[in-house]
Amino acid sequence: MIAADSAASPTERSDPSKAIRFKYLPSRVAGRRSPNLAAVIYGTILATAGVASMHESGSVTCARALGVLLSTGAVIWAARVYAYLLAERLQGKRRMQTRDVRRVGTREWPIFQATLPLSAPLALGALGILGTDTAFSIATLVGVAMLIGWGVVFSHRAGHGAAGLIGAAAVNSLVGLLIVGLELAIP
Repeated sequence: MIAADSAASPTERSDPSKAIRFKYLPSRVAGRRSPNLAAVIYGTILATAGVASMHESGSVTCARALGVLLSTGAVIWAARVYAYLLAERLQGKRRMQTRDVRRVGTREWPIFQATLPLSAPLALGALGILGTDTAFSIATLVGVAMLIGWGVVFSHRAGHGAAGLIGAAAVNSLVGLLIVGLELAIP
């Protein structure tokens, strides 16, 4: 969920580029860090591993994989929201309120958002625009590329130079491929 920050000063309201600032984006597009970057990375890892394992099975169509990817992302998001709400309820010993559900649901939403870039090639495959193997391969590459991208972004934010960016890309590509490989190794 993307929510607009309505608390803008009068000078910011006169400047259209600063009129609306978005929160909860899993990137720094709007000039702010997402409050839960771990969720988008976690979602990317799960989505990439899921797509790779469905492709490996060889019997899953792109349409089926798209449905499984999106529904699994939604279920994992809902499960995390439920788990956090229950834990807060038990620890805080107070009644849960609607704003609590909204707050936690919004905070964890990047888990589901991470499935969307991987779903695009699968949707093209389901429509017959891409072949099945091509759609699955592109979706898997998109997931690995996202992990590499997050590594580069974090390295850049930490102030690392070119060597740090290259190192982050290498490490994150290896981690992404390792995760996909482990998923494929599990029968």
